Amino acid sequence: MKNEVNIVEQLDVAEDAYRRSRLRVMQRIALALLLVATMLFALARSRHGQHPAWGYLEAFAEAAMVGAIADWFAVVALFRYPLGIPLWHTAIIPNSKDSIGKSLGNFVENHFITEESVVERIRKADIAMLLGEWLLHPLHAKQVGDAAAGIARQLLQRADGDLVRHMIRDLASDELARLDLSTLAGGGIDALVAEGMPEQMLDAILGKLGGWLADENNHDMIGDLLVRCLNIDNAMIRSMVQGYTPNIIESLQKQLVEVRQDDKHPLRAKVGGWIADSTMRLKADPAWKASISRYQQQLVHSEHVQGALNGLWDTFRARMLADLQGPSPALVAATQGLVEKAGRVLVTEPGAREWINGAIESISRTLVQRHRGEVTPFIEQQLAKWTKEEMSDRIELAIGRDLQFIRINGTLVGGLVGVLIHALTLAL
Repeated sequence: MKNEVNIVEQLDVAEDAYRRSRLRVMQRIALALLLVATMLFALARSRHGQHPAWGYLEAFAEAAMVGAIADWFAVVALFRYPLGIPLWHTAIIPNSKDSIGKSLGNFVENHFITEESVVERIRKADIAMLLGEWLLHPLHAKQVGDAAAGIARQLLQRADGDLVRHMIRDLASDELARLDLSTLAGGGIDALVAEGMPEQMLDAILGKLGGWLADENNHDMIGDLLVRCLNIDNAMIRSMVQGYTPNIIESLQKQLVEVRQDDKHPLRAKVGGWIADSTMRLKADPAWKASISRYQQQLVHSEHVQGALNGLWDTFRARMLADLQGPSPALVAATQGLVEKAGRVLVTEPGAREWINGAIESISRTLVQRHRGEVTPFIEQQLAKWTKEEMSDRIELAIGRDLQFIRINGTLVGGLVGVLIHALTLAL
């Protein structure tokens, strides 16, 4: 930024020097014409009466000197005192610095920075289309993506790790603790029921159970399980139960087949009732809700969950930095895609352009209305920073070269008028 400011200052100095040199050239030309008129006057005066042409030349030179000197006085009087003499109504610009600033401010505010002029300019520019074309250019989209990646990289590297880590952990803990898990679970079960998932799960469980019962390798295990479930200690009864196990397994298999083949089987209705009752209790039973909330709070504030939440920032930061330092960061590609998409929308969708241009126009109107009356004081304050000499010098550099043509024209036109008056005098 400092280098850019230095370059701008150097360019301003160079431009001032160039303007000053051109002004000096025109001043010398105007002065040279005055000197030429003076020499012609002296020559014609010395030859006075020798030939009528000398009279015309004398009249021309005399009037040209008068015109040149008068216009020199008028031009110089705009910027300074002629010959340093503080004559009345001279050095007009430096002596009127404050009034010029106020008048200039009023003129700019009332004729340039108006709602109509600003909005008309914006409407003609079609900023939305210009923005869309700029964004759609692959080079510009890549520049935006690279800039976004650079900003993200700086933020990740300079962020206070402890502060961000604790902030994310506390925020996540609060949000998890506020979740109504019982209602969410009830809603989730409702959604599963609506999609027929409990029926499918029941069929899958029955199918797995049927396959397990059909495997003869599991029959001894099933027999032992029956004995343990019935808590049989008598050896003879245990032997009878184990001997009857194949019949029990076969009966269970038949029951499983019946349930799987019968959509209206009572077991299905009973399972559906259990699910419906559980769903209702999850949603409305205060005891269930309080119990689930208690376990939820304990889980959220447990050492394991808090440790996991505490590491979210480190994990995110490490992965983002690794991606940003790679050859093709995902953030750059994603940002570039979004920028190009936005540009495409602005270029192809008149409605989007109209909306953005309308928003810009509305904001511009508001800004002009809000800051109306501040332009004049601003210009006055800026001009107040200049001294009288600086203001006079800057204006002279801007228009002084054109003013020298007044001196040149005054010399030539004055001379021609002198010839005309001399001719009329002779004629009369």
